Amino acid sequence: MIDAHIHIFPPYRSVKAVRWLKRYIPGLKVEETVSEAQILKLLRDSGISHFFNYVYPLKQEESRPLNQYNYHLSKRVKNAVCFGSLHPDNEDRRDILEEALLGYGLLGIKFHPFVQGFSILDPRLDEIYASLEKMGRPLVIHTGFNRFYKAAIRMDEVETILKRHPDLVMVIAHMLYPDVRQAFQLLNRYPNVYLDGTNLFSDYQEGIEGENIFEGVRDTVNGNPKYRISCLAFRDELEKYSGRILLGSDYPVAMNDPERSMHT
Repeated sequence: MIDAHIHIFPPYRSVKAVRWLKRYIPGLKVEETVSEAQILKLLRDSGISHFFNYVYPLKQEESRPLNQYNYHLSKRVKNAVCFGSLHPDNEDRRDILEEALLGYGLLGIKFHPFVQGFSILDPRLDEIYASLEKMGRPLVIHTGFNRFYKAAIRMDEVETILKRHPDLVMVIAHMLYPDVRQAFQLLNRYPNVYLDGTNLFSDYQEGIEGENIFEGVRDTVNGNPKYRISCLAFRDELEKYSGRILLGSDYPVAMNDPERSMHT
């Protein structure tokens, strides 16, 4: 079983990321100081055979060190499939891309435009999309949970990239949630698109008195009203496109631990 969405960061980033998420999910059962060894043990205990590890820089000077970090992780941990990243502010974007993919052997590039602070249509990224398209390497883009991030990536923005780069392999992380139906429309139109359902199958629930910042639908769980994230309304689409849908836990900045996420 593959967990297609894990974030093993250097300790300085991991602490901040977990602390940030626990402000919104206080009951999250993960310590800010969770270590690489602890995450790897949890993945093994959850029956995960391989995992995709994503890093991304919040500022341009982090790009090369984070890619190097993920390279070393890929050498230490044989079942880790590691991705690189960069920042649009990097002037040497093309060099960083080639170092990450050709020098370090990282599989593809992951962007989190909301926390990295840029638009996916930033013209500085077009050369990156073109290079990934030419190399046949995947681009993974965080989307969705718009209310939580106070930002959004629209379906038409994604489609603009796909039309400009018709052979680009793109993974739409979090499936444009809550606009999941639009994500399936893209899946249907473009054979080079894959969906990543991370956190959408985690059985995350929030009390009805909450803010519902994760945009769950109102439901009744064990007789109690809850906001609940669930994509079971798209069961037919999930079965039809099962070969192009990835599942992951987002651990340790996740709504649930890997076992609960992957077995829900």
